[in-house]
Amino acid sequence: MTIFNDTTYYEGDDVTIFASALVTNTPKPVNDFYQLPIYMQVLSVLICVIVMVIGIIGNLMVLIVILGAKDMRNSTNIFLVNLSIADLCLLLVCTPAILVEVNAGPEVWVLGKAIPFIESTIAHASVLTILAISFERYYAICKPLQANTITMIVHPHNSYVCTKSRATMICILDWIIAGFCTSPFLLMVTYKLEVDARGTLVPICATEALAQWSIVYIATTIGAFFVVPVIVLAMLYSVIVYRLVKRSAIKHEMNRHSLHNRNQVIRMLCTVISAFFICLLPFRAMMIWVIVSPLEELANFGAEGYYCLLYFSRIMFYLNSALNPIFYALMSTKFKNGFLKILKAAFS
Repeated sequence: MTIFNDTTYYEGDDVTIFASALVTNTPKPVNDFYQLPIYMQVLSVLICVIVMVIGIIGNLMVLIVILGAKDMRNSTNIFLVNLSIADLCLLLVCTPAILVEVNAGPEVWVLGKAIPFIESTIAHASVLTILAISFERYYAICKPLQANTITMIVHPHNSYVCTKSRATMICILDWIIAGFCTSPFLLMVTYKLEVDARGTLVPICATEALAQWSIVYIATTIGAFFVVPVIVLAMLYSVIVYRLVKRSAIKHEMNRHSLHNRNQVIRMLCTVISAFFICLLPFRAMMIWVIVSPLEELANFGAEGYYCLLYFSRIMFYLNSALNPIFYALMSTKFKNGFLKILKAAFS
């Protein structure tokens, strides 16, 4: 039986599968590497280039707006800076790599083990940053006394105020945790050079889930960095929205302008978070499908169908990195004004 994956092409009988790779326990390389159909190559390149250009420009503008304006340097925006840095890393490193893959063959990974590690680390760091933003907003809105600066000075142990320095430390910690939790991928990924049908040496990278621990690890990371955060965030924002709706009826508690700004931030964050998990869902769903599906079902699905789903799920993940600046511009007056100022300066 011939089995396909996104990194190499094998013949074998005993097969273990994982996410973007299907790997045989007794691999016998086949020199005739699978080539993507022309339509898939053209679409993938076109979409990736558009996403990369819009995403890089947009996220650089986010960094300029936040870091260049003193009134924009608050704890919430520091977390948004961290998201923009994660998006830029993804767009600058992983998107060019996928352009090479779709043209040279899906088994050719020029950066080897770095790509799956970087993709997963960025996804995990983004989830942790989103959780940090959400808890910061929860305490600011639902527990304002604990989030008060005076409370932090008088009773520091009972204070939940998120200062800019705390937000920065949380962002650094997010990356450390994400990198640590993603490190087992380096044990599962193999990288080597093989000769293709043209007699050319090509770098081959495969993610192997051959041991029981690797299956458990994959399931655990999906639960910890996707399922659980979705549930927690749904609960947090349900409470936040309820509290804001209730508070809006009490006019003397907060002036209308201040309440409008707070509601605007929450709407923007809800949109950004929803878009992130919607864009990540196909990648996680495919990961689960490949793990739990019988080998015959995957083999019968065909290489073309498999790669269509694989590249769709990866491009959706990359697409999210280009969407965030657009959401900021559409839903935040401060970001919109900041973007317009940059554009006027650039074209004046």
